[in-house]
Amino acid sequence: MARENSTALLETLAAALKGVGGVRAIVLGGSRGRGTAQAGSDYDIGLYYDGAGGLDIAALEAAAVLLNGCAVRGPGKAPGDPLMTRPGGWGEWVDGGGWLVVGGEPVDLLYRELARVDRVIDAAERGEFTIAYHVGHPHGFASPIYAGEIATCRVLHDPEGLVTARKARLEPYPEALRAAAITRFGREGRFFLEIAQKAAARGDLVYVTGCAFRAASCLLQVVFAINREWLLNEKGAAALAAGFARAPKDLRLNLEGALAELAAGPQGMLSCLRAIADLFDEAAALA
Repeated sequence: MARENSTALLETLAAALKGVGGVRAIVLGGSRGRGTAQAGSDYDIGLYYDGAGGLDIAALEAAAVLLNGCAVRGPGKAPGDPLMTRPGGWGEWVDGGGWLVVGGEPVDLLYRELARVDRVIDAAERGEFTIAYHVGHPHGFASPIYAGEIATCRVLHDPEGLVTARKARLEPYPEALRAAAITRFGREGRFFLEIAQKAAARGDLVYVTGCAFRAASCLLQVVFAINREWLLNEKGAAALAAGFARAPKDLRLNLEGALAELAAGPQGMLSCLRAIADLFDEAAALA
């Protein structure tokens, strides 16, 4: 059952952050923006900024300190460390931000540069996208995540209508992107299943596990695209996809059951690969 968001917390966050130099819009994203949050889900707060003007990191740090109090959250963090990164501090695509605890709730502040978001939306409308190896994303950071974040977010502060205008561009889901994602991830997933066959027969568990995960991730991308839904993160994707109108029967149960067979030796690995291939066949029939 989805968890309701704290209106008081969202109002507190928007009030503290909207005056920071460079912040043009603020949104609630992730599962809480989408309405699928569970107990303990983070509050993902997107800070949209103009790359030319940049962000006032000193002012943002001061606001974060006041919001956060004394809690320490994040790998390698210690009391006294800066709470906020500079733009790009978390890598090319995740960009930067900070992990806070506000009123006892985990809050992630995430930077998104508007010009780059626009380039991603332009590309999505043409059916073009990239996927990058990235920390925090075991399958990879697919560029349409930027578009999906806009499409599924809840606006908290948007005085210039910047997010609202971009939302309008993404409704309905771009058909060119749908077709491109189904084709690319369908081929890529089946490729990984094929190249894993010999390694499975030899009992190479580590290699086959990697191939099976890549194939499973591609399958989920296909199912999301079939349903014109945005895949924002690998976490929880199988559960979401299983609830879509057009999905292989018992998708999550069968996918997790297939992956569980990997530890059962060569025959288990081969069985896993066959089961995922069957799920691809079911998905193709729904496209």
